[in-house]
Amino acid sequence: MPIPNDSPLPLLEIRTDVIAPSRGELEWACADPLDPTAPAVLPAAPGVYCWAARRNGGIYYAGRATGRYGLRGRLGRDEMRWVRTGTRSVEEEGTDAAHMADNWESFSRVMVTVDAVVWWATAASVDEAKAWERRLLQQSIRLTGVVPAVNGGAWWNRSQAWVDARTWAHQADGEVQFGPGISYVPGAIAAFA
Repeated sequence: MPIPNDSPLPLLEIRTDVIAPSRGELEWACADPLDPTAPAVLPAAPGVYCWAARRNGGIYYAGRATGRYGLRGRLGRDEMRWVRTGTRSVEEEGTDAAHMADNWESFSRVMVTVDAVVWWATAASVDEAKAWERRLLQQSIRLTGVVPAVNGGAWWNRSQAWVDARTWAHQADGEVQFGPGISYVPGAIAAFA
């Protein structure tokens, strides 16, 4: 699937910072939630996804789809619809930031505000999707120093699952690095340093 509206790759450089460390285990695609036909191509299979700002590619949410209808249910039926509906509301009603903050759930508010697109990849199983979600969140922390904004920080704990995610991230591409503006991929993030 082509990148909708010439959206740039996310600042985490999914193709190099997540795909390369995944050793080719995931095949990423990008969908435009404002395209009413986009949900139809989503598979009813488990998977992972990242919502990223269309303008600069910054990752705002990393998640997993493990329900009965997989990515089609989680993204196509729910999240993409929420973003489409919210965008239409802003366009038609001129909803301001204060109204959005008072009346909208944070996921929809952020994705509409940053004009987000969604990157998704299928997983072989529900357990694999859960593991990849943890790996994506761990990669975000390693590359930017923070959890994606909408994920928040409450998910982090010291369970074995997170130890495994840290181990994967470390083995996938070297030493742990923290701090905003890391020049991890030459030229990809250096401009923001």
